[in-house]
Amino acid sequence: GTPEAQCSETTYTLSASNASGSTSTSLSFQVEEVQTVDVEGIDQNFAEKLEAIEDLADMLEEPSKVKSYGDWMIWMVHRAYLNDPTLTDFNFNNLHMPPAHLEARIAPKLAKAMASNTHIHTLSLVNSNLHKAEGSVLAASLAQNNSVVHVNVENNCLDSASVKDFASHLLENPNSKLESLRFSQQKGTGNFFGRPVEEAFGQLLDKNETLLRLGFSCDDAHWRNHINRALLRNNDFARRRRKKQAGGEEEEVVAEEKTLRRVMLTTPPSNDQALPQDGPQRVVQGFVVAHRKFPTASQLQNYAKGALKYSESAPALRDYRAAVLNMAKGTQVTVADAFEVDVTGTMKAWSIENDKWTLDIWVEEKRFSYKSTAGKEVA
Repeated sequence: GTPEAQCSETTYTLSASNASGSTSTSLSFQVEEVQTVDVEGIDQNFAEKLEAIEDLADMLEEPSKVKSYGDWMIWMVHRAYLNDPTLTDFNFNNLHMPPAHLEARIAPKLAKAMASNTHIHTLSLVNSNLHKAEGSVLAASLAQNNSVVHVNVENNCLDSASVKDFASHLLENPNSKLESLRFSQQKGTGNFFGRPVEEAFGQLLDKNETLLRLGFSCDDAHWRNHINRALLRNNDFARRRRKKQAGGEEEEVVAEEKTLRRVMLTTPPSNDQALPQDGPQRVVQGFVVAHRKFPTASQLQNYAKGALKYSESAPALRDYRAAVLNMAKGTQVTVADAFEVDVTGTMKAWSIENDKWTLDIWVEEKRFSYKSTAGKEVA
């Protein structure tokens, strides 16, 4: 429905349970009037004095939010600019920031300040009149910010390009601590931002393991499934970290399955790890040294040029490959999936059955099971 009057915040607790356990969450609702800055009412003398301050100790007294709304917004943004350690929750919900061309000391300055701010953990700009230009600047700032945990820019004026910028820039920041990011209900755009945006967030979540909640609707079935699976993975990682920090028992880590396209061994065998040296396997070794990859049986035959019987090719290749992979157990390897996304980790186990490879790869506390496709050679 449509709200008819203001009302104070009311919180409801929703609970759900099944045979596996139970969970609950809180939902808060509030109706309040949107406040808009009167640019002409800003005290220019106050704003100029504030802009000249570079030390928090010299900050001017907080203006009245009721009587001097625009001055208060400029004062709040300058605190973020000066990296005030007491400002951890920045909330402009339902407070309309003036457009950049009318007042550059609020939205544009805030978007740039987030690049260097190290104390704001929650940035909430719901229905705050954030426009696409400032949205793109904020996205670029998140490429450098390693402290903000929650960002909510729902119900603003962002377009598909500025929303996509968030995914592109976050991909550049492997140290991001961001856990929740929300974009829903942009004015003039709605919930869906197009397949390129959905693909960009899917690619981001291939590598990002901190995002736990992503607030936007995904129309494409493939990317919706891709994003949902990645978020479930990240939430599982977070749950395991919390349990470990609380001193709980270690759980068996469920492997995330990926398609194996290529594997590269990065650690050479030590001197005491002798490779097989019989006649057929020396031919295999010669091919590996010359081409830096394992051969197929037909490639090995062509390389041997009659020096190897056909009946000897497959057993020699199998035994030599097993010896090399056994030596690689416990060492760093680089593997690529079907999308050519490289991951470097420790290979703890391997198996080959009916020409289908399975590699057990660990990256710190995360586990991946890479499996090749039947009929396709692993490079």
